[in-house]
Amino acid sequence: MTPDLRIQQAIVMRDARGVRVLAGSDGFDEPEAERVSVLFGDRPEGAACPVAHFACPFGRAHVAVVRVEDRGAALAFRFLVLARDLYRHLGDPFAISDRYAPNFDATGPLPDLAWPMEVLPPRTVEQLDAILKDGDGPLLLGAAQALIDGNRVVLKRAEPAERVLREMWQLLPDRSRCELWPATFAFSNDLGFSIVAGPALALRPGALPEEAVRDYPQSHYELNLQLAIEMKDAAALRKLLARRTSDDTLRLGLYILAFALVVAAVLKFAV
Repeated sequence: MTPDLRIQQAIVMRDARGVRVLAGSDGFDEPEAERVSVLFGDRPEGAACPVAHFACPFGRAHVAVVRVEDRGAALAFRFLVLARDLYRHLGDPFAISDRYAPNFDATGPLPDLAWPMEVLPPRTVEQLDAILKDGDGPLLLGAAQALIDGNRVVLKRAEPAERVLREMWQLLPDRSRCELWPATFAFSNDLGFSIVAGPALALRPGALPEEAVRDYPQSHYELNLQLAIEMKDAAALRKLLARRTSDDTLRLGLYILAFALVVAAVLKFAV
């Protein structure tokens, strides 16, 4: 079944006067956008936000992919809101945001956008090899394994960690990317990000700081990912990126148990 390809868009401004929706698609959920903009956090004195991205749930049936940047003393938010089914097919908020150039000067009604009838290109061994060779390998691999294991990650940064999170996102399995919420920069973690960078974020229970992520114990996924990349094994890489999450495995087990109970009940009454 083809997912809903429509993407609503809006421009939201937050400054000392409050939060205002300056432009938006017809039917755009303005109160939810205002709530998300407020929960992004209050700017600490002296903190700048040149360009940052985050993704988070937007109501029960949608996901917001948001680009944030300074506009003088204000913060401007460009919202792209898409159905969860479409987001699950894509799984990369950075690719979604990059496809549509923002217009922070827009006002009034905006048209809906539409994702084309295509999926994102598959990740390749060569692409991930370049990321590990040129990027911060220990941090990228440690963060990927920590997130897969169900941890949250908090990076202390004075500026957006765009490169780190974009590269780390390429190392995650497809299904995990649909269930995790990244923020390359935020002034609070009230939106419950899975991995977030910021200047003064509280380290809540279950969250790991950067030092712990760098020293995170190597486990099955991280080890096999490195081996697939080093051996140029494209088939092994595809299998790793398509792996089930722990929630998928639990759901599958429950489905099997439920099916077994139904079969047992049918056989009992058929005798």
